[in-house]
Amino acid sequence: MLSFPSSKVCVVCRALITILLFDRATRATAQEIENRQVVVEAEAEELPTAYGAPPDLSHGRISTLTKSYVLSPFSFELEAGYEGDFFRHGTPVHLFRQEIEMGLPARFTIGLQNQVEHFTGGTRDRTFTVEARYALANWNKLPLNPAVSAEYRFGLINPVQDSGELALLLSHDFPHLIEWAMNIFVEREFGGRHSTSAGFAQSIEIPVLLPEEKLEVGLEMQYRSGGEKTGPAGRTKGFAIGPTLAWRPTKNARFDLSPLIGCNDHTPVAQVFAVFSYSFGPPAAGEAETPASARAH
Repeated sequence: MLSFPSSKVCVVCRALITILLFDRATRATAQEIENRQVVVEAEAEELPTAYGAPPDLSHGRISTLTKSYVLSPFSFELEAGYEGDFFRHGTPVHLFRQEIEMGLPARFTIGLQNQVEHFTGGTRDRTFTVEARYALANWNKLPLNPAVSAEYRFGLINPVQDSGELALLLSHDFPHLIEWAMNIFVEREFGGRHSTSAGFAQSIEIPVLLPEEKLEVGLEMQYRSGGEKTGPAGRTKGFAIGPTLAWRPTKNARFDLSPLIGCNDHTPVAQVFAVFSYSFGPPAAGEAETPASARAH
């Protein structure tokens, strides 16, 4: 039977212990470097997305007129909006809107909205709206990523009646960072004439500053078969179209601007829409945005 001097055994043991400690330290260092890279990448990217959707399509709206998909769970979006309706004859109407939305689990979003009207030198509360929105599936699991929206609008002034609205929201991100959304809606008044109107709004945008996608430009359009009474022209209806611009000064803030031109006598000759929104909330695990360079391919 072979025997080894105790000194050699001690040397071998020390060598093995040194190798194990070095391997453990190397693994820990590699893991720490990897974690730091993940944190840096997450900080460099935009806000967390909702169920795999790109951030611009999962934070309230894609533009001034079109909403898309839903918010991530327990995230919030604050919005301040402006609409100016300028008629061929008569006094323009200025509408100001404040809105807050909250994302819930299971692809739900709820929201509250207040609208103020400034017309002929007077300012007054116009409507108060409650909204619920639901996405039918996670992002890219169904064609065009459908979501449904239901709103109930309380009229706060005499000419404006209570009304309800049902909408189908479609949205998709195409190759080369092209983002598209369409809202198809039906609105029903519950007082007065009990009138029903319908229409759609559609937006398409593409970024012009990469990789942060801080500036996007595109085209926006809207058609209404009828609507709320606004100004001397009565109930606006018809088709309007124009450019749209989205600027994101920070990863949380966004500003949208859309000047539209009316294409018939029943639509205001010009409509200006502007929305400032601010998003905040806890980051959702595993829902960081795909880098712009990867989504472009």
